Amino acid sequence: MVFYSWIALSGSNRTAVRESDWIALSESGQMVSSGGRSGTAGSPVAMGITDDRGRAMKAGEETLGSGRAAVVIIEAVRPAMAPRTLARCYVRTGVAWLGRCTEAGEVTWKRFFLPAGPDDQQAPGKMEP
Repeated sequence: MVFYSWIALSGSNRTAVRESDWIALSESGQMVSSGGRSGTAGSPVAMGITDDRGRAMKAGEETLGSGRAAVVIIEAVRPAMAPRTLARCYVRTGVAWLGRCTEAGEVTWKRFFLPAGPDDQQAPGKMEP
């Protein structure tokens, strides 16, 4: 079963994320463009998890519309258990959506793919040892 994890990030510079940039997320929560430039996305102002992408997008749009957030990131995740502790967790599937407000005040969504990190054993396409 697939769930959708969303996070709304504050930011003082709404132009830090441009549509022409290829966006990826680093482990530190920085937004990194294809040119290697990075800008702090800000701190989380809202987050959640749901089994419906439409609900995640609606919650993100409400947060963006209120002006509390500069960007919203939705990731498709699946339930899992941590290998050593057997604690419940969610693992990225590799697909995500970046939402932001346009100058006209509408929210646009851009789908992107998160590359697997070298230490990410649960990444899509990786085999368990």
